[in-house]
Amino acid sequence: MRICAIIAILLVALLANQGGANVNLVEEGRSDYCVVVAKDASVSEHYAASELKNFIQEMSGAMLPYSPDGPVAPEKAILIGDSQALRSLGVNIDWKDLGDEGFVIKTVGDRVIIAGSKLRGTLYGVYWFLDTLGCRWYGKNASTIPHKPTIVLGALDIKEKPAFEYRDVFIREAMNPDWAARNLAVGANANLDAKRGGGVYYYPFVHSFYGMIPPDKYFASHPEYFSMIDGKRTTANAQLCMTNPEVVKIATEVVLQWMKDHPEAKIYSVSQNDCYNNCQCENCKKVDEEEGSPSGLMLRFVNAIAAETSKVYPDKLVDTLAYQWTEKPPKITKPHPNVRVRLCPIFCCEAHPYETCDAKENKAFIENLAAWSKITDQLYIWHYNTSFANYLNPFPDFRQLMDTAKLYKKSGVKGIFWEGAYPSGGGTELGYLRAYLLGKISWNPDIDGEKVMADFCNDYYGKSGKYILQYVQMLEDKVTKDNIHMHIWANPNDAYLTPEIMAKANSLFDQAEAAADSPEILSRVRQTRIPIEFVQLMKPILNKQTKGQEAELRKTLDAFVAKCKSYGMDAVSEGEGLDHWYDRMKKELGG
Repeated sequence: MRICAIIAILLVALLANQGGANVNLVEEGRSDYCVVVAKDASVSEHYAASELKNFIQEMSGAMLPYSPDGPVAPEKAILIGDSQALRSLGVNIDWKDLGDEGFVIKTVGDRVIIAGSKLRGTLYGVYWFLDTLGCRWYGKNASTIPHKPTIVLGALDIKEKPAFEYRDVFIREAMNPDWAARNLAVGANANLDAKRGGGVYYYPFVHSFYGMIPPDKYFASHPEYFSMIDGKRTTANAQLCMTNPEVVKIATEVVLQWMKDHPEAKIYSVSQNDCYNNCQCENCKKVDEEEGSPSGLMLRFVNAIAAETSKVYPDKLVDTLAYQWTEKPPKITKPHPNVRVRLCPIFCCEAHPYETCDAKENKAFIENLAAWSKITDQLYIWHYNTSFANYLNPFPDFRQLMDTAKLYKKSGVKGIFWEGAYPSGGGTELGYLRAYLLGKISWNPDIDGEKVMADFCNDYYGKSGKYILQYVQMLEDKVTKDNIHMHIWANPNDAYLTPEIMAKANSLFDQAEAAADSPEILSRVRQTRIPIEFVQLMKPILNKQTKGQEAELRKTLDAFVAKCKSYGMDAVSEGEGLDHWYDRMKKELGG
């Protein structure tokens, strides 16, 4: 009996040490737990600890004190990052495997371990832990922090690493440092400081040819540096002559200077201008023919620069685009190890999963994606998720986004830039929902995206959420059932915005407004309705059916613009501000 008792005690101790027991972190607003941070913890790890303490206090009312690090871990403690206390527990953590952003969350007896790299891993681990407790961060002033006077944890043994090393949600609603850090995004435009782990920064961002070789500085004396089109050198909506050795030399010197002057950046863009007219001189055409695509010459040019910059700055990367005339991969040249290629599906249908869509543009992109994946294991993607011609146009691409994120992971893609609507005032079509979903599937494409959307709608819109979700699903069902293709220039006349769909949308928004149980929720619903109001306003104008309705439409236009401005909105498309558009529409209506 005595031996059996000893064995039983040992088994209980062993199970507790392996995290088999529940952890009573907070009971009725009180806690015996402390927080331990190493003496040499990074800025982001200290910030992680403060975020943990603050949110637990907000949830439960319990304030967890700090306890100094030491050779023995306190009995009841949350250990943040690597520390003496953590190492005393003998827990085996493969820090190298976790990289800059991976983390582990484990219970060991009554202790909780949240640990990753000093850069971002530990911070991300804290936010993941808080997410498991029900915390959600949807936007600058929109979050859900549950009321939990008692917090009990089961056994935890979590290890997480991101699917992609670069995850940039380029939507105005995501360009906030708190949103980005808490949703595990590393966008260059979110102003992520050191305490939030920093971001992956570019310099310059894109379309940099004339930034390297300015026409006003060089064209008069060296027209041979620029594109030859129809036998003449030009800088009008054109490119550089990339076979010219002087162009390569000057560009290399410029990029080296960028790296010196902007050490905060990780990636430096050597990329074509946002137009066609690539050089057609004899030397450039010869390389294009050898490579089977102008992307071959582009890679030779970028590789030559990276070969020199990597000697001075081996940790700095050079980026270029596979875009428009360079989207098709080359036959011969492969990217230098320090080169990142961003493949851009600019012509694709965005309504359907890329692999199953029958649009010829999608089939071509799938072929290009597969071919690029064979010649580089460092491929990035520039993916679009709005109508750039009409930021307010309904854009049912959510299911496609979920599926395409899986496609990119399966194809070995390493980073994604999700370009959406980015006007300074924000407020474009379903910006908060789209940004939140993209943040989640960028970390893990295999997550249940439909559940993410449902959770968002139920939290962000409260009792109105089920109607908003039905509205989103209705549009998704329409483009799927009727096989309607949609591109990044979608407009109010697109085939999925039928009178029947518009009537159903208005009915759902009427119900959503009626169900709103607070002024804040009602305001969110009314803002989300703006795209439907935009379509209703624009259809008669686009179709020249305004005769006899001009006065009423001008009145509707005035109210619509006033509503947009009340939400801080300032643009209707990538190229037009709200005020300019308003003046243009007034003229259309004879005002």
